[in-house]
Amino acid sequence: MIREGTVFRLSDLAELGALALRRQVNDLFALLELPSVWQGRGPGEIAASGLDVLVDLLRLDVALLRLHGPEGGLEHRFPAELDREALLSVGRGASPDSPVSFELPRPNTVGRTTVRVVAVPTLGGSGTVIAGSWRANFPTAHERHLLQTIANQVALAMQSSREARARRELAEERVRLARVNAVLATLHAVSDELSRTHTFPRVADVILSRGLAALGAHAGLMFLADESGTELRLLRGVGYSVTLLRGYQRIPANADLPIAEAFRRKHGIFRGDAPPPSRGFAAVPLVVDEQCLGVLCFGFSEPQRFVDDERAFIHAIAQQAAQACERARLLEAERCARLMAEARQQRADLLSETSAILGSSLDLGMSLTRVAHLLVPQVADWVVMRVEQRSPSGADETKTVAVHRDPGRVGMACALARSLLATGDAPLSCVTNNSVLAPISVRDRALGAIVLGSEDTGCYDNESLELVEELGLRVGMALDNARLYQEAREADRRKDEFLAMLGHELRNPLAPMITALHLMRMKEGGGFERERTIISRQVEHLVRLVDDLLDVSRITRGKIQLKRSRIDLMTVVVKAVEMASPLLEQRSHHLELPQAREPLFVDGDPARLAQVLANLLNNAAKYTDPGGRIVVTAACEGGQAVLRVRDNGAGIAPDVLPKVFDMFVQEGRSLDRSQGGLGLGLAIVRSLIELHGGTVSAWSEGLGRGSEFVVRLPLVAPLTPAADEHRSPSPEASVQGAASSVRLLVVDDNRDAAELLTELLDSRGYVARMAFDGPAGLAEACAFRPHIALLDVGLPVMDGYELASRIRQEPTLVGIKLVAVTGYGQDSDCRRALAAGFDVHMVKPIDPGQLLRVIRDLVGVPEDASHVSPEGGEGMSQ
Repeated sequence: MIREGTVFRLSDLAELGALALRRQVNDLFALLELPSVWQGRGPGEIAASGLDVLVDLLRLDVALLRLHGPEGGLEHRFPAELDREALLSVGRGASPDSPVSFELPRPNTVGRTTVRVVAVPTLGGSGTVIAGSWRANFPTAHERHLLQTIANQVALAMQSSREARARRELAEERVRLARVNAVLATLHAVSDELSRTHTFPRVADVILSRGLAALGAHAGLMFLADESGTELRLLRGVGYSVTLLRGYQRIPANADLPIAEAFRRKHGIFRGDAPPPSRGFAAVPLVVDEQCLGVLCFGFSEPQRFVDDERAFIHAIAQQAAQACERARLLEAERCARLMAEARQQRADLLSETSAILGSSLDLGMSLTRVAHLLVPQVADWVVMRVEQRSPSGADETKTVAVHRDPGRVGMACALARSLLATGDAPLSCVTNNSVLAPISVRDRALGAIVLGSEDTGCYDNESLELVEELGLRVGMALDNARLYQEAREADRRKDEFLAMLGHELRNPLAPMITALHLMRMKEGGGFERERTIISRQVEHLVRLVDDLLDVSRITRGKIQLKRSRIDLMTVVVKAVEMASPLLEQRSHHLELPQAREPLFVDGDPARLAQVLANLLNNAAKYTDPGGRIVVTAACEGGQAVLRVRDNGAGIAPDVLPKVFDMFVQEGRSLDRSQGGLGLGLAIVRSLIELHGGTVSAWSEGLGRGSEFVVRLPLVAPLTPAADEHRSPSPEASVQGAASSVRLLVVDDNRDAAELLTELLDSRGYVARMAFDGPAGLAEACAFRPHIALLDVGLPVMDGYELASRIRQEPTLVGIKLVAVTGYGQDSDCRRALAAGFDVHMVKPIDPGQLLRVIRDLVGVPEDASHVSPEGGEGMSQ
């Protein structure tokens, strides 16, 4: 440092400048020598050397070199006790143009404790160099240049070191791969030659010749164990004298020799410095499936190290030799086994084709005839099968199927079969001179017998008997399956009849209950309002259960018939909300509906689609705590109308979600059955949507996380502009003005239902009378001459269908309108009612408002007009 006020001569200044210039030049030359100094060194050595050069050239008080690379982080510091964390923290804000101060833990050699610190990045941003000096002018321009140059030189040297190491590793890998490829080529050649070798001597020739050449061995031996495994016998020897080989012709397995030891231990023996005649020796067992077949030996004229690759190659070639010997040993056995396998395969094919025939039809007579023709002439000249079947009347009958190669000799075959089956006991399996017999049975129960015969004597054996016995079992299973199928169909028919009867019997008591509730609401006084509400709610619940049961019955039998039309899905939403509103209001749920938008037209049954959405809304309401939130959205997505019903209720467990649309599945079903229902609603939803060509899916994040059901239906193009959708008057619309002139007849054997319905009609101003059976109803109709007759179908003495036909035959009752009122609501019931002369078919329990609307519509329709279906959806048909 030059003190202020110091006076220099011009010559002194020139000498100082020259000195500084020489120093800078020397520094640069020192840097130029660094690449050659670092040549061949590793990254750690380069980093340490670079730090030393940096400290020496710049006379630094502190220095830190920190680098990053594939081998990890490298860090060197000066002095060794330097607080690296403090220096790194200060260095983050330092640069060559903006040094920062750093406090040393103790004074440096000139007594200073504060140094100026700068930080420079290495080339490519792979690291950082932090340097510090006490000098006030640190760093000078030259020092900044040196600092950056050394940092870059270190980075470049380390990159060169990494590349050199990578080149060395690549070269080593290439050498290793070349060696591996040579070994693999040898093994491939050995495998190729052995694949064409079928004798032990030839196997030994291939193994020893290839092995000696690949390993550089001068001699080789191959031994095979005898059948008892107590002795090793020399199969082939190469490279040893005849005298020595003569002494090794037989070696006991328990001998104290490397060959015997390798055989006993099933483990390779490698001796790198063995006594003559071989200085290096290897003995490896020939093992296949844990069985030692022999030993393979190689001798070397010089001591050997037996590196891992050599050991692996010897083991591999020994394994190939063992497998080749095993193939040679099994060759003859394999040929014999192949002939047996071909015969068994033919029998298996025959049995498989027989099973296919028996399973392709429920007509056992035709199936047995086809099986008999399959057996003749393939395995027999004639076949007779006699089976016992249960006839539709319940009696057992015997069926006989006979086929002969010569159709004219079928009778002879039957006679021979009868003689074999003449004993009254159950048939037993047996083989005669020219026939074979086995029972047709299932589950240890004899159902008949099968007999195969031939014109040749002695052509059947025990294998033939096994074949016929298996045929008997399969025929028996087919007979049993046919019986079970018939029983299942009969049980299904009885189940459907039971459900229809159940629906009828449940609907009958519901009808007067609903009518009574309606009358109670019409009468003055508000007493028992809570009780009426409870009864009404429970009756509606029971009606839904009955409808679900009948819908499931129709769906499983494929009896659902859709009344399709082009409809706007939003009208379905409105109808469904009306159907589900009692439960939604009861549980005080907040329901959000889709906002008005472009219509979503689909081709579907509006009543059934409303039923689907109402089921989803009821499901959401049941499984959401009171006061919950239910959101319905409707949108067009990719050519489909998509309805979503989302709630914030109980959610669905992950294990239940995949089967939520199965019958009788309910999430979290408890003993108190607080949610009610039969577990049929979602199954009905899926079936109805699939009938419409759509899909329905469920999604939930888990229990307590709510759920979402998504319905997708194909969109259809809208019709040409037409009038607004016809909206029927309210079900409760009054017809009092024209009622006084309308005469109504009620015929029902349920007195409660008849009396309450008559009372309802009287209260609305109609002139109503009633009867309790068919003959009384016909007499009353002839005397009263009503405009409309409401006839129960299930009447005693004369049912409703016959009563309707008799009424239509009466000349005085021309023009009367007939309404069938019944608990039977299947499509066949509706068709039968219309065929009997009814104008309208209504299913109990009937909503009083709906009934009044039907009456109003029937009275207002001209006699020669077409029948008009009243509004009401599922409850009636016309």
